Amino acid sequence: AAYTSGEAQMIKDVPTEEIPSLKKAADGGDFYVDTILGTYYLNLNCEKKPFNDVNVRKALNLAIDRDYIANTIMQGTYTPAYNFVGPGVADAEGSFFDNAVKANGGETYISKDYEANKKAAKAALAEAGYPDGKGFPVITYSTNDAGYHVAVAEYLQQCYKEVLGITMNIDKVEWASFTPQRREGNYEMARNGWVMDYNDASNMIELLYSTNGNNDGKYKNAAFDKAIDDSKVADVPAHFSALHEAEKIMMADYANVPVAYYNDFWLQNSSLKGVWHSPYGYWYFQYGYVEEAPAK
Repeated sequence: AAYTSGEAQMIKDVPTEEIPSLKKAADGGDFYVDTILGTYYLNLNCEKKPFNDVNVRKALNLAIDRDYIANTIMQGTYTPAYNFVGPGVADAEGSFFDNAVKANGGETYISKDYEANKKAAKAALAEAGYPDGKGFPVITYSTNDAGYHVAVAEYLQQCYKEVLGITMNIDKVEWASFTPQRREGNYEMARNGWVMDYNDASNMIELLYSTNGNNDGKYKNAAFDKAIDDSKVADVPAHFSALHEAEKIMMADYANVPVAYYNDFWLQNSSLKGVWHSPYGYWYFQYGYVEEAPAK
């Protein structure tokens, strides 16, 4: 209301239910979507059964349609994530994401072929001892109630039932309690996400190091930790080579569930000039000013 009346020239918390009409009304004018360096992902508590089984983690990873989540549920304000580290992150030469795809024979770590993924997800769950979900325990997914989080949770609930035959309950947690609960490992599955502090893939991948305070999934793999340790060198090619190895290991382990790459979306009146948005999710106003409309 403040934006519509002209009291506010910019709002960065756009009501998600209004995005379709705002997009249409703005026609690319007032409504902005811009890439930021970060990934929306799901934690699987690797210390708890059945998530300590790589085939269970694989099934939960491959059963979901990332394109549908990003472009339908999230209304195109996010980008589907098929690797953990997304586009725009620097490498020794070029983009870390592009080089990972190139090294993987031109494919992302998670295939974009959803029909093939569903078949692989069913096979992985059967390999884990739960054909068509038979005998699989009821699992609980924890999320805070904001933005698209509950809509994504409801999709996961439906998708896991239809594709894998398993039941997932949704636990909505107040924000003040959500992060501490996740950090303490007091959950089974949970929404998570990270926007990078600096442009180096280590800032994303090191989240899964066994002793990292942000390793909410309690993932532990000695080979992964060694690759991270090997990346802590001044030799630039060696640094990035080790980080690529670390991402390859964690993706083969299905250590978490990458869902979408973050974008920021906001409304900004054309009268607001001289401001800019950074890929780390900040707006800078130090040179900003409001241009007054010419007198009629």
